[in-house]
Amino acid sequence: MSTIQANELKFKTFDYLKVNETTVKIPAIFTQDFSLPSDKFVEINEFKDDEYGVSKEALEMNEEFENYYRYLNSKDNNKEIIRLETDDLHTELFDTIDIVTEKGESQSIIIDYASKGHKDKFRNSIIRILGHENSKTNVFIIQREGEESTVLESILVHAEEGANIFVNQYEVGSSKLISNYKANLIGEASHAEVNSIYFGYNDHEIDLIYNIIHKGKQSTSNIIINGALKDNARKVFKSNLDFLEGSTGSVGNEEEFCMLLDSTVKSISVPLLLCHEDDVLGNHAASAGRIDENILFYIMSRGFSMAEAEKLIIESKFASAIDELEDEKLKEEIWNRVLVYSGKDLHE
Repeated sequence: MSTIQANELKFKTFDYLKVNETTVKIPAIFTQDFSLPSDKFVEINEFKDDEYGVSKEALEMNEEFENYYRYLNSKDNNKEIIRLETDDLHTELFDTIDIVTEKGESQSIIIDYASKGHKDKFRNSIIRILGHENSKTNVFIIQREGEESTVLESILVHAEEGANIFVNQYEVGSSKLISNYKANLIGEASHAEVNSIYFGYNDHEIDLIYNIIHKGKQSTSNIIINGALKDNARKVFKSNLDFLEGSTGSVGNEEEFCMLLDSTVKSISVPLLLCHEDDVLGNHAASAGRIDENILFYIMSRGFSMAEAEKLIIESKFASAIDELEDEKLKEEIWNRVLVYSGKDLHE
């Protein structure tokens, strides 16, 4: 077993906060085939030489051991669900999924990661999204793997003029999750949006980083992350809006809200805003706290139990992201995962 340093902050803060990077234990790799066939690899120039991802070592590992590749182009199909499941025969997944939406076209992709069995699992994923001029892309990433799973996710977005790229993440599984999202807003009036949820329980460790690079004029971005932690879960959230010279008229927002369901959890947020241009607007906000007792009392005064009141509050925070998912069965499975593991049965 080896270790790597992942999700390193570009601009370091105090070491005692333990947020500058996270240490990930990498299990012995057995170079396995995956259970599904791959597409023929397609070289995409826009992704070349870009620094992104959980770490350089993670990307190199994926290149060396890759056992699943998909290339999805809006010319071929504008809607698809990809289901990837590890099990006790296929404990490793090193996947790369390239998504390209052509000029003026739209595309919607759901990627559903799951696991079964009792053996330790390891997943190292690269998801790259290219939106050409005036295109629209929706990508839904569902992570509902089991306790035995360690997950690395590297997401890269490249948006050209007028392109709109929407990413929804549903991080509701795995005992160790490291996720890294980077968006390059290259073209004028390009837009990147993230509307995601996370739920940590037991001894889960969650480390999330979001980097939005505004290059094009009047580019816009919006990051909205809602999360909940219980038991002894630990979460680190890091985000960065970077307005480069030439991004005049651009607007960026980053928000994270975390519900602390137990006093034993740990939540750290590090929002950052960098500006090299005058006429831009950047907003960031982060908050974490226990559920407001006044709100609980108000709901309970309407005849609900404590558990029912807490369930309603959790649902209200997660609903906007889950409602966007374009598959009713997967919606139900995500709600079950969140509410059952929070101690509140969906059908109680």
